[in-house]
Order: sequence, then structure tokens, then C-alpha cells
Amino acid sequence: MKVVLVTKIKNLGNIGDIVDVKSGFARNFLLPYHKALPATDDYIKDFEEKKEEYLKKAKDELSLAEANALHLEDLKLTISANAQESGALFGSVGVTEVLEALHAEGHDFVTKASIILLAGPIKEVGEFTVNVELHPEIVKSISIEVKPT
Repeated sequence: MKVVLVTKIKNLGNIGDIVDVKSGFARNFLLPYHKALPATDDYIKDFEEKKEEYLKKAKDELSLAEANALHLEDLKLTISANAQESGALFGSVGVTEVLEALHAEGHDFVTKASIILLAGPIKEVGEFTVNVELHPEIVKSISIEVKPT
């Protein structure tokens, strides 16, 4: 199914690109979340009329993400978890725990979907790096220290 992208989508394209995607991806993600329009003549004409509006919105989102990225500079979080004497955790520290720690620090602009655990859930005590994707072009690394309780 051919669609016209109205937002930049990682690994797919930029605003205004006409791309061919699987119909399920278009129906279930791109179209309902207003990330694309069907590539029909009417929609393409409508897109061209509103192109400046879409570009301005994308620029505003990028500048907001850049401003939020400054708040994450040199951020180091400490998360307490139940651990064995050997350092292995009972359970793990996942995206939810990282998100709760970020929100406790006042970083409410970070969403669950934007947190990327590089090696999967953390299962031992120590220091780890976690990426936070604020925008497809802006990814910040933060340091997480997991301490035993």
C-alpha cells in the first residue's frame, strides 16, 4: 500500500516521501496515528497544500526534543533492587523501573516507548547505559546505577 508520510519515521522516510508499506502496517499504525495519508490523488493534493504546516510541526517537535535533551545531559539515576550476595537481582530492572526513576527526578516528558535498554532487562547490580529516544534524530544516553537493597 502506498502512503504519503506526514511525519519523519525512523527507517522508513521523511515528511512528504511516498513509500510502499504493508497494508497492515498502514492500517494499524500509520493511518490511525496520523503519521501518513493514503497516496491517492486527493490526499497528495491535500498534503501539498498543508506541507508547510507539517514541516513547521516537525520543526517544533525537534526543537522541543532538543530542549528536553538538555535536561538529560549527564544524568545519573540510582535504582534500588533486591539482590543476592553475588550481585544477581531477584527479578530484573526493566523499562518500567527506569521510567519511574526518571519521573521521580522530574523528567515527565520521557515516555515508556522512548526508553531503550541496550542489552535487555538489567539482571545484576552495577552501572549500565540506557538510551532515551526523544525524537528519531535525538537519542540521549543516561547512566543507571543499580544498587542492592
